[in-house]
Amino acid sequence: MIVLKILKRNLIYKGLFFLSVLFLTSTSFFSQEDFLKKLDKEFEEFVNEQDSLFNIYSTDFLQWKDFVDLKKIRLEPEKAVVNKYKEVVNYRDKVTNEVIKYIGVPYLWGGDNPSAFDCSGLVQWTIKKTHDILIPRTTKLQYNKWSTFFIYDLFKIKPGDIVYFKTNSSNPVSHVGIYVGDNGFIHAPNQNENVMISKIEGYWRNTFVGFLPIELVIEI
Repeated sequence: MIVLKILKRNLIYKGLFFLSVLFLTSTSFFSQEDFLKKLDKEFEEFVNEQDSLFNIYSTDFLQWKDFVDLKKIRLEPEKAVVNKYKEVVNYRDKVTNEVIKYIGVPYLWGGDNPSAFDCSGLVQWTIKKTHDILIPRTTKLQYNKWSTFFIYDLFKIKPGDIVYFKTNSSNPVSHVGIYVGDNGFIHAPNQNENVMISKIEGYWRNTFVGFLPIELVIEI
């Protein structure tokens, strides 16, 4: 928004300068020297104004939030802190962009790195890689920590959220993946399949337990 404003004003000033030159050649109301001084003064005021805007927008969000129309941006002021605007805006993209990299990686029970993953190892690695947070290693431990926060309405799920499934009868959850949008999630299915994207439909819809909002995991 600021960049567009600056470009627009630059174009306006260039236009004014061109018209002014034409004006100087056809009128004697102002001397050329006085007019150039006036133009220099206006340009200096413009530069000072841009410097002021830069100072406002480069400080803490809580300081500059009153200078902008918050309805036009997708931020949550009460959660914003110094130098973490990208975390507020892009934390979901960071997770989905990272987990997509591992499509095709072989499955290995107990695998927890890009040479081979199991389902919970893939999720743990992705969160550690993107947000430097070490979450519980197994699906069961993740469930024990966060099950009270699970959401069951798939209409509320967003890319980056963690999805849980019950694929056997012995545990409340036994499989996990990361939702990436368009009803799809990335996971390490089993020893016969590599990391892949699956749709939450059919078998996966029937075994769906709930999802955990990524905000609760990375604590923002």
